[in-house]
Amino acid sequence: MQPQVRIPSEQPYRKLWDTFVYYENEQTTSDYLRRQYEAQGVESVPKWVYQATPKFIFSIKQAREYYRAAEACDILTKPLLLYYGMMALAKALITSRIPDYPSTTSVLKHGLSTRKLKRDGYSFADDEVRVQKDGIFQTLHNTLGGPEFQPLQPFRMKELLSVIPELMHAYERLYGSAQVCPLNYQTASEKPHWHVPRAFVASAQKTRDELLEILNRHGEERSRFSYGEEPGETGLLRIEVDGDPLHHRLLLHDFSGRPHLRFPHESDLVLPEISVHFMIMFVLGMLCRYETERWGEMILTFSSHDTFLINEFLNVSMRKFPNLILDELNQEQTIFYTP
Repeated sequence: MQPQVRIPSEQPYRKLWDTFVYYENEQTTSDYLRRQYEAQGVESVPKWVYQATPKFIFSIKQAREYYRAAEACDILTKPLLLYYGMMALAKALITSRIPDYPSTTSVLKHGLSTRKLKRDGYSFADDEVRVQKDGIFQTLHNTLGGPEFQPLQPFRMKELLSVIPELMHAYERLYGSAQVCPLNYQTASEKPHWHVPRAFVASAQKTRDELLEILNRHGEERSRFSYGEEPGETGLLRIEVDGDPLHHRLLLHDFSGRPHLRFPHESDLVLPEISVHFMIMFVLGMLCRYETERWGEMILTFSSHDTFLINEFLNVSMRKFPNLILDELNQEQTIFYTP
């Protein structure tokens, strides 16, 4: 079971990065990597720990500097700095799981692609990112246990943004129903469970049986979606999870730790939230870098209604992506909050 740790702080974001200091010390990092590699059954552990420790430490330190610079800079360059910070954190996580990373130059590529030349009437929400065969994204995604992609599989920004819990209200103001919603915890019955809001169920535009089939297909053996039969539950979708509800594929958590149910993407895949953030930031970073004039017009003249959600995403991702990486490193969900 993955534990949840709640850490009070007057400055949660600062406390988050202070926690990373544990991984910036040679002794603690060497001990951590040794435990990781031994648990994976890696041969010649001392050799790999010796080689991987400085790579791991400097990836964390570099990520810290990118995020520090992004926090201080204008939105004009923020996406690019955040993307490079994400890559540095991704390399640290990958190194903790793959001792000889990078074993080839192919894994150092981005692993994603998007149209560099945007057409007139460009809409960020309708832009696409495609997954490449090799690269840091594919390696990171595999490390997280994400589902397999089809060759050059595309994902629209709109569908990726729709499953981030903290963006739910901003997304609905612009585009309609999001693909994620908070769950209401119920303890009145014999078995604790969650209720799914009726509005979210209606937004799926599926019959009861179709919706149950989709959700249960993407669930796990210890989870079960059903329609309530107890008094007052008529028409309410409920989810029961045996064991660890924090690690369920269809559940995402916001900053406060509250669970949210999400629908699969249009391609019937359930992507790890780390993968979702990485893909969106890649497109923003490339837009910022290669389409400088268009990007400047979008965010400085407010000519695009996407600007509102882009700004929200940048703020959310700057705070959340490092937290998600920290959770993967620690194998626990850490909630930093203001008491």
